[in-house]
Amino acid sequence: MIDMAERLIASDGFGAVQARRVAQEADCSVGTLYNVFGGLDGLIISANTRTLHALGETLETAVKSARRDNLEDQLMALAFAYSGFAHRQTHRWRALFEHRMEPGKVVPEGYRAEQEAVLRLVEECLVGYIADTAERFSAARALFSGVHGIVWLALDNKLGALGPVETERQIRFIVGAAARGVMALAK
Repeated sequence: MIDMAERLIASDGFGAVQARRVAQEADCSVGTLYNVFGGLDGLIISANTRTLHALGETLETAVKSARRDNLEDQLMALAFAYSGFAHRQTHRWRALFEHRMEPGKVVPEGYRAEQEAVLRLVEECLVGYIADTAERFSAARALFSGVHGIVWLALDNKLGALGPVETERQIRFIVGAAARGVMALAK
């Protein structure tokens, strides 16, 4: 059922994940879906957990290829890997941010752990530059949010049809400025 949900999300977005459709294509009953996942939220969260894991692997590979002694290279590698993932896997990426849990339902620990693993990659780049753990935590999330915002606005054409060149320029600006500022403060 998770494989089916992933395929539907990848091709048509998470709105295409419907209990009857998944059950029929997975050759099971709707009741089975609800028994196993507690409903569509649980199934979508399971598929999104896999997406977060894939995103984390993509980012980890990118940061490993960057120069370890250069904060700007590391952060740029993460930012462009993130943007590339969002452009290649748009429906899966959007499902991470557009899906809303039903009121009263809690996001599972495994999902939160995958989110934290992605954000920890940014934090780890900042270890030699920001000593305070709380400040490093906030800085990593601010950097992530800045890049995420640029990517989201570009994919939605919210600031006009920016295209890949302008999107890259904006990412380079925000990440470069942040990296240089962090390095200057660390001196």
